[in-house]
Amino acid sequence: MKRTVRAGGRRIEYTLIQSVRKNVLLQALPEGQTRVYAPKAMRLRDVDELVRQKAGEIAAMHAEVDRRLDEDRRAHPVADGSRIAVEGRLRTLRLHAGAPRAEIGEDVFDLWLPESAGEEAVRAAVRSALAARALERIRERIAALHPAIGGEFGRVAVRDQRTRWGSCSSKHNLNFNWKLIMAPPEALDYVVVHELCHLHEFNHSPRFWARVGSVMPDYEIWKKWLKAHGGELGV
Repeated sequence: MKRTVRAGGRRIEYTLIQSVRKNVLLQALPEGQTRVYAPKAMRLRDVDELVRQKAGEIAAMHAEVDRRLDEDRRAHPVADGSRIAVEGRLRTLRLHAGAPRAEIGEDVFDLWLPESAGEEAVRAAVRSALAARALERIRERIAALHPAIGGEFGRVAVRDQRTRWGSCSSKHNLNFNWKLIMAPPEALDYVVVHELCHLHEFNHSPRFWARVGSVMPDYEIWKKWLKAHGGELGV
């Protein structure tokens, strides 16, 4: 539900999502989008008033989102000749004019876009190609690793997540961060094994880690690699 309030002469538009929850969560998204998660029983005028009171905090949150995005853009250029990591190996990005498509080779990442395409269009196309490659590779690795682990699972999807590499829902749907395709294959395998083991142990108990280790004895190396280098991945 879209809502609009005014605070200090400034117009704040936000998307309200009400659900069974006890508190209110404010979320700043790119391009100035704001989401507010609130309890179902909370009156709309009370949510509006809270947003007015938190106008300064919301502005600061958006400033931080913009700062991080600017850092990401500078850290991950997408000009012709830029280097893009795919499965732990750097490829040279080559931009071509033409109908949109992408080809990821051993050493070159070829991307075709209309001549009028700007930097954000190039960035979005690179992300899309990497996400497609990630889903393909993750499905392959699940097929290879699942027989040793077992368990029933549902949908497999890739998502754009800032803080999580993977998740297993209560319905046993498996979600993975598309950025894993930029990491070495062993790091991707670790996350696949991790989430498949959650089909049996929905926790991080010693028994869970023993199950992970029985399938991938060197998982600690790649767990630490993601912690140390995960922030370097992205476009």
